[in-house]
Amino acid sequence: MDSLFTWQLAPGFAEDTSRFAGKPAGFTLIEMMLASIAAALILVAIYGLFHRAIKMRDSATERIRESRLRARAVNVIGNDLRNAFISGGILAASLEGGSQAGGNDGSGGYLRFTTTTGKDTPDETYGDVEMVEYYIEKDGTDAASPNAGALVRVVTRDLLDTVPNVTHEERILSGVSSFQVSFYDGANWQGNWVVGGTNSTTTAETASTSGTTPALPDAIRIDIQQAASAGRDQPPPPLEIVEPWTAIPFLSGTNFTSGASSSISQ
Repeated sequence: MDSLFTWQLAPGFAEDTSRFAGKPAGFTLIEMMLASIAAALILVAIYGLFHRAIKMRDSATERIRESRLRARAVNVIGNDLRNAFISGGILAASLEGGSQAGGNDGSGGYLRFTTTTGKDTPDETYGDVEMVEYYIEKDGTDAASPNAGALVRVVTRDLLDTVPNVTHEERILSGVSSFQVSFYDGANWQGNWVVGGTNSTTTAETASTSGTTPALPDAIRIDIQQAASAGRDQPPPPLEIVEPWTAIPFLSGTNFTSGASSSISQ
């Protein structure tokens, strides 16, 4: 039985292996250098792919962030306009805006009106009627677009104060280069509109010039253009907000008109 498992060396094997006797086993220097170079090339390729993936992730995150900020700005402005309020009396009876200088630094368009979005929750102690104002405030911190500024939303909740007391100020959108406000009078879009109180007038060309019949617009359009941010050649697409003006004065004896011709029955 043992003879079946007896191993025999092939003829000449001993002679062949005797040539390596006394020589150390391992890799040569050239082999190590070639392996190191191959490993370095593989690591460089992996690092390049990883770095590119990180940049793509950061770019996508920034784009999503900007998209959310733009969507929030549109929602905030649209919500204020949809809940606009005008009493027809002295308080909560103003609407003013235009595409020319109106901000704190005298640049860009502006919009000021009263709305009923003052209460965030039913448990708030103050009323829901507030004065909101939108304008462009330049800060000059963005080197890529020095002429752009931030779109600011200012809230005044206590309308009884003789001196306006700003209770909330927020920059809802940055990098804004243009903030245009237009008012539809039923036939054309006007660049400026001013209504405030029972004896106010409007600067719309088609409104009454008697000074006793303030006109209300049929709709308000807001166009917002942002400047190109750092690392981008083209600016983002403009934002357009168009909301019908549905607020109707509820005080008896007021004499407001909507647009240029249609009267509001009391």
